[in-house]
Amino acid sequence: MAGARDIKARIKGVKSTGKITRAMEMISAVKMRKAAQAVVAIRPYAEGALELLNQLEYAVGTESHPLLEERPIKRELYIVITSNRGLCGAFNAQIMKRLRSILEQDKEREAVFLTIGKKGEAAISRMPVGTKAESANIIASFPDVLAEPSPLALRPVARVIMEEFVSKRVDRVVMIYTDYVSVMTQEVKVRALLPVILKDTKRTLNTNMNESLRPKGEYTIEPSPESVLERMIPKLIEMELYHGILESNASQEAARMMAMRNATDAAKEMADDFTLMYNQLRQQKITQEIAELSAGMAAVS
Repeated sequence: MAGARDIKARIKGVKSTGKITRAMEMISAVKMRKAAQAVVAIRPYAEGALELLNQLEYAVGTESHPLLEERPIKRELYIVITSNRGLCGAFNAQIMKRLRSILEQDKEREAVFLTIGKKGEAAISRMPVGTKAESANIIASFPDVLAEPSPLALRPVARVIMEEFVSKRVDRVVMIYTDYVSVMTQEVKVRALLPVILKDTKRTLNTNMNESLRPKGEYTIEPSPESVLERMIPKLIEMELYHGILESNASQEAARMMAMRNATDAAKEMADDFTLMYNQLRQQKITQEIAELSAGMAAVS
């Protein structure tokens, strides 16, 4: 009966694993609902900030700002938002797959990275640069902001991004994150942050900027257009980062909840298979004992 005892131990282990994954699924469900509520609450503010920038750009006219400067793209900064923990299915793998696809298309441009999330940092640090042996260049990593994201916590991240762009060490800044659509659906998004230009905000808002959206009449901007832009654009960058992290957190918890649900279902199926196997072994043992008892009784009689 040694085989049956081994199977019984496996059944116990699989059922214990199923209990753990079930508990993790429930925890992720609670976190996902909280994160989804935060995403729904922030979307109108993010879209409103972008629309305000559009209106401001029309009102300012030819006034320039260093963060609005467009130039030939030779070096790009990729902000990659992933998770700090695993057990979330293909959540991080899809982000890295999209990043590799972008890098494959932009081979002629030099790429540097800013990571938000330990999984992305680990994956990018192992990524070779073209045919070279050295690893990818990660200029900064901010894994801690995922736990409790806020515009204030993201201010150092925004400062690093703007300093890299204004100093012309990079010519464009792109954010790669996962957009929360529903519990079952999450989409990897690529959004240009810098330079801040009208066509990118139009694409983000998914609207058509027509004449009806342009400001009517003359605007007086105080104390000056430069001062307004100087305060508005950094706030916009912070809002975009905050929005991206909230979307990513909600997507991460949804992916983890579904992964744990699938693991729980798989554990249940495995436990059922082992139980069937165990019952078959017991039945064979009982049948064998009955046959031996019948043979012994026949021999005695």
